[in-house]
Amino acid sequence: MIRNLSSLAARRFDVLVIGGGIHGLAVAYDAAQRGLATALVERGDFGGGSSFNHAKTVHGGLRSLQTGDVAKARFSICERRAMARIAPPLVTPLAFMMGTTRKLTRSTSAMRAGFLLDAAIGFDRNAAVEPHLRLPAGRVLGRAAYDTAFGRSARAGVTGVATWSDYHMPESDRLTLAFAQAAAASGAVLANYAEATEALVDGGRVIGVRVIDRLSGAVAGVDARITVNAAGASCRPWMERFGAPPPFPLLKAMNLVTSRPAGPVALSAPTSGGRLLLVMPWRGRMLVGTSHSDQPAGPDDARVFRDELRAFVDEVNSAFPALALTEGEVTLVHRGVVPAVRNRRGVLGLMGHHLIRDHEQDGVAGALSVAGVKYTTARGVAEQVVDVVSARLGASTRSCRTGTTRLPHWDFGTLSGEVERAAAEAGGLLDAASLAALVATHGTAWRAVVARCRRDPALASRVAPDVPAPAAAVVHAIEDEMACTLADVVIRRLPLGAAAYPGDGVVSACGAIMARACGWDPARLAEEIDAVREFYRIW
Repeated sequence: MIRNLSSLAARRFDVLVIGGGIHGLAVAYDAAQRGLATALVERGDFGGGSSFNHAKTVHGGLRSLQTGDVAKARFSICERRAMARIAPPLVTPLAFMMGTTRKLTRSTSAMRAGFLLDAAIGFDRNAAVEPHLRLPAGRVLGRAAYDTAFGRSARAGVTGVATWSDYHMPESDRLTLAFAQAAAASGAVLANYAEATEALVDGGRVIGVRVIDRLSGAVAGVDARITVNAAGASCRPWMERFGAPPPFPLLKAMNLVTSRPAGPVALSAPTSGGRLLLVMPWRGRMLVGTSHSDQPAGPDDARVFRDELRAFVDEVNSAFPALALTEGEVTLVHRGVVPAVRNRRGVLGLMGHHLIRDHEQDGVAGALSVAGVKYTTARGVAEQVVDVVSARLGASTRSCRTGTTRLPHWDFGTLSGEVERAAAEAGGLLDAASLAALVATHGTAWRAVVARCRRDPALASRVAPDVPAPAAAVVHAIEDEMACTLADVVIRRLPLGAAAYPGDGVVSACGAIMARACGWDPARLAEEIDAVREFYRIW
């Protein structure tokens, strides 16, 4: 992928996507794969918003059955399967457990009935899925199994434990990037740090947007027959610009990454207020989620305040008293501003369904908005969006193949097998730990990184002695993956700081490599280092 903003103004596109989170990237990939001339602009880095800040799981929609939403559960099951088909090395099965009680909706009978329904509507959940990724049906076990799983957090009054399986995404940021790479490989023109500032309108029809390059300050107009607003937290303001009435409130959702180790199973338990929390493993740490604010948030309200963190930690300890988690053990708060709804009592909660709106019904033709709610279903939502776009364009497009086509660099079976191939071909150029980590994050793109090391052996050295990542990976991120800032490299591309601040030494070392490659002066380098530190700040 090469960042080239001049190419945005050089032609008229069929589809222009605003927003480079997982939903926007999936729309761009689907549209380009079907043969539509496609462009995408993102004001920050790809996947840098709510797509970064989620629970790192691919869910099959089991909880939708509690509200009788069979269609949503079926959609989630199909999209969970699609993720396993298109990027099998990036997902792994993860068992979930939740205590059953005598409460009707969480009783042993209710969970057994739910698992039977889940098995029926998900009869093909493992179709064309690699054998090691096939998921077993859910089941209910007795009180002894609950006590074993929950240990000192076990509660009186629990009758047993319900257990089911979904997928875990250890390298979710690389999965998001793979959608960007797939879009680019299909012919889409992508630009990060390119902010859409206003719609271009002619005769009541949106004909594109004005874009500012946030790195150079250059301004350009991008012409398109259809503009798709997939701007994440900024989706609502764009919808209002396109004539829609205020569509939904926003709230801040958060997950905690901690320094605690976690067991191999994800555990679910209710807080004192009745909200269900999950404790799950991720990158050798314990991740807890999801909590959300009870007050509306603005699109840019992504800062985390000390009182919010304290309240979240209290919630965690009410659900899992034996944890006795402290604020000092929280290494990062994943946070994102997401669509919300109010219930009958006026209480804010997470929006349960994605929203697609054709603004022709608002008197503004040529614009479409999509508000996504789940990472899992982004690909399927994108397929629906491009179906609408194709109809509006009157275009005869190829059928969608994004649910069965392997994503770039992830077209192999298992990580262990690819690590063996990499070791054989690299011939000792990289140490074993660095090579294994490289395959886990870059898939078959390890070849491009190794090739850089061959051309410049100095790049084969680690960025820091205790960090299994070669300096060549930093250069690769800049030249082949559109990393523009030090935060892009450290937090999302390598990603050394996805779970915690990696330390001054690692940040400075990566910064020095990037400064040489990008020609930064000392002042710019200092700004970049400060920006990385700021990412972890609690206000």
